[in-house]
Amino acid sequence: MIEPEVDEPLRARYGWRDPAANEFTAGDIAFGWVVGAGAVFAGSFVFGAVLAASTLPIALLIGAFIGLPALTLYGVPVAIAAAAVLRRVRAEWVHHASFGVLGAIGGALAVAVFAGGDPSWGVLFAPGIITGAASAVLARGLAKRRAIRTRGTDSAAAG
Repeated sequence: MIEPEVDEPLRARYGWRDPAANEFTAGDIAFGWVVGAGAVFAGSFVFGAVLAASTLPIALLIGAFIGLPALTLYGVPVAIAAAAVLRRVRAEWVHHASFGVLGAIGGALAVAVFAGGDPSWGVLFAPGIITGAASAVLARGLAKRRAIRTRGTDSAAAG
């Protein structure tokens, strides 16, 4: 791994969160949100094209009006809580599986809340669940990879 050059006294004084020890920063969370938002729009685009190509703009609007609020109001707080709970777990597959399940729950909840009990919106549950799970796993994985790439894996750097 390439570790950025940092003045050692500054590192000792201010510290860096160690991504290898599953410690995260606000920047990691923000990056995860951006990746998650991209995944929500990608999922909306794919499912809009698959379900009805003529309604692709509507699918993108649904992604914006259902997916982004769900990502922001449910996804970010749940991701922070899950990351904090899973901090001591070293197995990456456990993190990815947990985030996938939580993302799927978030996708289903977002569609359920938006549908308000109207069964005609039932067609959106599968896309919502798949997009929620995929965006959660992708956001977690890429945010972790970015953190390791930018901060390195030196556990002595943990603050």
